[in-house]
Amino acid sequence: MVLPFFSTTISGNQNDEIIGLTSTKKNWVVAGNVVGDFLGTTPLGSLGSLGSLGGLDSWVSAFDSSGGNVWSLRVGTSEDDVATAIAVDSKEQIWIAGLAQSERNPTTLLSPDSSSPSVEPQPIQSNQTPTVQTLNPDTVTAQIVKPIRKDLKFVTVTQVDKSGVLLNSFAIELNNFGYVTAIIPGSAVVYLIGIEITKTGGKRSFMQSLTSAGEFGTKFYFGKSATTLASGVLNKDKTLTLVGHSAEVLAKKPVIGKVDGIILNVSPADGKILKVVRSNGVGATRAWNSASGNLTVGGTSLTKNLTEVVISQFSSTGLVLWSKRYKGASAALNNSSAVAVLTTQTNALLKAKAGDVVVYQFDKKGDPVFGGRIPLSSEILGLRSQAGLGTCVAIRADDGTFVLAQLPF
Repeated sequence: MVLPFFSTTISGNQNDEIIGLTSTKKNWVVAGNVVGDFLGTTPLGSLGSLGSLGGLDSWVSAFDSSGGNVWSLRVGTSEDDVATAIAVDSKEQIWIAGLAQSERNPTTLLSPDSSSPSVEPQPIQSNQTPTVQTLNPDTVTAQIVKPIRKDLKFVTVTQVDKSGVLLNSFAIELNNFGYVTAIIPGSAVVYLIGIEITKTGGKRSFMQSLTSAGEFGTKFYFGKSATTLASGVLNKDKTLTLVGHSAEVLAKKPVIGKVDGIILNVSPADGKILKVVRSNGVGATRAWNSASGNLTVGGTSLTKNLTEVVISQFSSTGLVLWSKRYKGASAALNNSSAVAVLTTQTNALLKAKAGDVVVYQFDKKGDPVFGGRIPLSSEILGLRSQAGLGTCVAIRADDGTFVLAQLPF
């Protein structure tokens, strides 16, 4: 079967946004936030009158392998709501985490809409990418979360089936302002990974479980004021691998650079850190933003004169198996088999111009074997590979529109 290329423009409204991309076996699934009409759904007030669920609503939509909109739902209360993370579990149930002003009025979903959005093709250029130099130094992706209002006091979690039918909706009040950055599905629970803002303005990260019955577990914290966890995966031994960055001591491992990229192996039962791997450089600010089950991670490295994207794979003991660095790039996301890189200047290795998102498949040594590029891009919002569908990347284009682009690998 030859999978098609497609490029679908979802929205160009400056008040709309995409926060994440995942998939079921047949469809790409995207979540975001919206003001007003969206993908054929008409906002309804809490009593069914026309108007908005709140001033700001969350949404979740499915797209097929040709870029057609299969269904679209609005998620929200009668007040303001935002989505911050999305994931799909092994039963193809969709989990959306977010924030709400209150838990009054349970989450309301409009009927699925089968209309298809207008398709505006953008040039996707496929090519064999060159081999790049090796240095020696399941998919969950993390997104860039914009500043969120502190009057959104409740973490919300909504569960939807693969056909767009609401299954459950849960909420828990925050003691301190925070939000969920990633959802990691397990067999009986999902794990919420997030950030809380301390009284001094710093950030510490947390992990909290949630059962399908709506029972929130104990919240376990990592760091005190300078630790951010952005993504993670559930391992075969039932531990969690969490990635992010930190400028403080964790499990007696000190800071080596200015800010270190961190990989934590954690026990979900008690939140104990079992192992820490710190990626660092003298005077460098490092951060891992995405992780996959084969211990491949993606992120950035910033020094005084150099900004790089870094993709690395680690062994189970924390040794670097391979690492790729790209100068003149500002962001990267990865999964177990593919990488998306946003370039800020011409890059001969990636055959890319400034403002290209280069998406490539890599082999067991990390070398690119096939890829394509999406020009005129300003932000990577999600990356997902799915058997039978290929690889999809969600981006914000230079003109402010949101685009899904599917590549056949």
